[in-house]
Amino acid sequence: MNKLSLGVDIGGSHISAALVANGQCLEGSFVRQSIDSGASAANILDNWAAVINRVLQQAGNATVEAIGIAMPGPFDYVTGTAAMKGMGKYERLFAINVQEALRARLSTPAIPLFFANDAACFGIGEITGNAGIAAGKAIAITLGTGLGACFAINGEPVTTGEGVPANGYLYNFPFLDGIAEDYISSRWITAAFNTAGKNAPAGVEQIAALAAQENTDNETALLAQDIFHLFGHNLGSFIAPRLQEFGAHTLVIGGNITRAAALFVPAMQQALETAGVNCTLHFAPDTEQGAIAGAAHLAFTRAAANSTPKRQSKQPQLPAQLKPEHTPANGYRLFPFETLGNDHIQSGYDSLAQWIITQRNVRIDGYEGLYWDEIRTALCFALRKAGVSVYWYDAAAFQQPASAINDMIAPFIGTPGAVWGKRTSLSLADFFDPSIAQWQPQEAADVIIFAGTGAGLAQWNTPVVYIDLPKNELQYRMRAGSAFNTGSTEAIDFAEMYKRAFFVDWIVLAAHRQQLYASIAVIADGQWQQQINWAFRSALEQGLNSIAHNVIRNRPWFESGVWGGQWMKQHIPQLAQDEINYAWSFELIAPENGLVFESNGYLLEVSFDWLMETHSSDVLGEDAARFGTEFPIRFDFLDTVDGDNLSIQCHPSLSYIQTQFGENITQDETYYILDCQENASVYLGFTENADPATFRAALEHSQQAGETIDITQYVQKLPAAKHDLFLIPNQTVHGAGTGNLVLEISATPYIYTFKMYDWMRLDLNGRPRPINIQHAFENLDFSRKGQRVQQELVSQPLALSSTDTSATEWLPTHPEHFYAIRRISLPAQTGYHQVYTTGKCHLLMVVEGDHVQLKTKQGKTVTMRYAETYVVPAAAEYYVLSNNNEAPAKIVQAFVK
Repeated sequence: MNKLSLGVDIGGSHISAALVANGQCLEGSFVRQSIDSGASAANILDNWAAVINRVLQQAGNATVEAIGIAMPGPFDYVTGTAAMKGMGKYERLFAINVQEALRARLSTPAIPLFFANDAACFGIGEITGNAGIAAGKAIAITLGTGLGACFAINGEPVTTGEGVPANGYLYNFPFLDGIAEDYISSRWITAAFNTAGKNAPAGVEQIAALAAQENTDNETALLAQDIFHLFGHNLGSFIAPRLQEFGAHTLVIGGNITRAAALFVPAMQQALETAGVNCTLHFAPDTEQGAIAGAAHLAFTRAAANSTPKRQSKQPQLPAQLKPEHTPANGYRLFPFETLGNDHIQSGYDSLAQWIITQRNVRIDGYEGLYWDEIRTALCFALRKAGVSVYWYDAAAFQQPASAINDMIAPFIGTPGAVWGKRTSLSLADFFDPSIAQWQPQEAADVIIFAGTGAGLAQWNTPVVYIDLPKNELQYRMRAGSAFNTGSTEAIDFAEMYKRAFFVDWIVLAAHRQQLYASIAVIADGQWQQQINWAFRSALEQGLNSIAHNVIRNRPWFESGVWGGQWMKQHIPQLAQDEINYAWSFELIAPENGLVFESNGYLLEVSFDWLMETHSSDVLGEDAARFGTEFPIRFDFLDTVDGDNLSIQCHPSLSYIQTQFGENITQDETYYILDCQENASVYLGFTENADPATFRAALEHSQQAGETIDITQYVQKLPAAKHDLFLIPNQTVHGAGTGNLVLEISATPYIYTFKMYDWMRLDLNGRPRPINIQHAFENLDFSRKGQRVQQELVSQPLALSSTDTSATEWLPTHPEHFYAIRRISLPAQTGYHQVYTTGKCHLLMVVEGDHVQLKTKQGKTVTMRYAETYVVPAAAEYYVLSNNNEAPAKIVQAFVK
């Protein structure tokens, strides 16, 4: 037997369904039933499921590959969530995830279930079922209580592209004194009849019957004929430009009004001819069967389609459960973690479902980029397996329309293509209809869940499960087109998504999580597909409190780049070796790093933000009043070993970054040369005779003509050696040359790089990298030139103390830098140094030697391995560094002045 799918058409007062094979409804399988759309959700869903189950029974032993449901809008067709509100039908379904609610009622719940707009289903059903119109472009419309539409190319629906209005909708398209549906619908016909002073008969069919009368002396019949004539003229006048803009070969027409086609089609055709439109007209003999066939076709093709890659990165994911290879005995560790002790982290949806059952009602909130459909499916399956009924409500039903959100965030993200925006002043509540705050479930079940990013905005007195997502995984998902910005349902250029995330999403989501914190009972890690690890908030608080008083090592992550090198690949073999290079490591860039906790071998990662939001005073000590919850210093690697030069660049002044981008501190940097090749160099400061106007003219000519320039005519190229420290206060021209492994010790802001010259190269995707000459010249300090560069921007170590067991040097930074740097040297075997935090947070890295032991006042001992980053919070009070190795060691220490 041919492979079967099942199609369903849901209307305002009925449901019909049938088995479908080869685009045709199978004879004898059709079932239709009236539905009370004002009934309870349980009543509606029970009746829908009963019809679908009756049709499934008729399949016998044949396999039904998928179920497709043609659903009127508004409806979230991707998630399967009802969004009809204030429309007089299916009100009790609002915000319920119909997909899960139906799946629980079906005799075979494992069959893939898909939803699509009813007009789109009709159009695809008619197009694919008629070989003569399947090829090329077509527009299908349904004429009834509203105006439905579907745009299709070669039998596949499209909702974007040339000539396609937003979402493929025509009903709300501007027309005459309103929108298209005001004039092209059954309600216009009855309203026109009444406006003429006639009381409308029962409906359009009765008005059509009057118009069909042959007695031309009947005034009422003549009026009805005129109305249908004007209806046809309006339809033709409206649809003609849509056909032309899309380049449609065929116009497919269905809906109840087509039964009166003879009354309006001549006027419609005349309007099309007047507009110069020449396309095939196809009238559907049965709109309902077309919708069923189309829904089945779409479901079948979607079920058979290969899934989109969920993650675009070669970097390994954090393992959900530790294996020996994840904890190497020697060398750099990719997956550092803090142990919570036994039985604090649970694994799997079954265990989470069991806890939810004890609560009965919960809100599940979480970060952007989560695969909510997978989370919902897995958790609902676990709950059903446990024998409980569940209603899953989606917070997304309350989201503002995408167009409204785009208008709202526009002031903070700049123009498309611009590199930067400005930190937002919005809150997450601004993304939602205010009614979300008062939401309460209207239906009864064993378990009720209100879920989605923003679910915590509902002031429903229930515990919260918060699902976090590391920002590196979020970005890998965005690059793959499988994750979107908050309030968005489509992927755009990654650079635009990242910009919006940085300036808008991350800010409002962090603030929302802080406000929600007291209600959070469970924290879960959502970075794995088909798997989840979770812990009670009390366990996480224990872990955060421990590291806030001892020592912190966050999870680092790594990125390739056009100038990237090979040092990290060679020295960190756990990294993906098939990556072209590694340009950066995010050793500690607090806004993007995570903290990993372990219990019974299970791992759970939360963002670094959690620590700062709960323990800022412990971590920063006396500097918490100045920086709040923002961690002020970053450590990262720039790898140009066997790589290329960085761009020639500068960073904004403090006033500029505050006024233009809304930041509190600016991007002051230093380059500490952790390792380098022979003849390595750094570009820093201007040459003595560099002239601003000449330099700018050379840069602009280079950009416009695509010609290289000799940058050393303008910018000094200084030799670099291991353990050198170059100072790069804001407004300083600079760039790391090839052959370096640079440890950047810098202020936390990290994206405000004004590139002036980029060696005429493309990025790894073959696109030009942004050049920002205007921004740069509004910030460059041309007094940093000549001999002053050597005197002021190359740090000269000063001895502070020396004993038999240690020596400490001060590596002076620039007056613009708010942070200080010291270097501690420990001799072999006997090296020992005690350090008091004196109310300051210390960042540490072993920059020479294999490893060093660090022990805190509280007795916590860690092994700091070469090139790993550690943070000792101010609350630790003091710590001891010891070196028992055969070789001496050096440790760099950074802290706020």
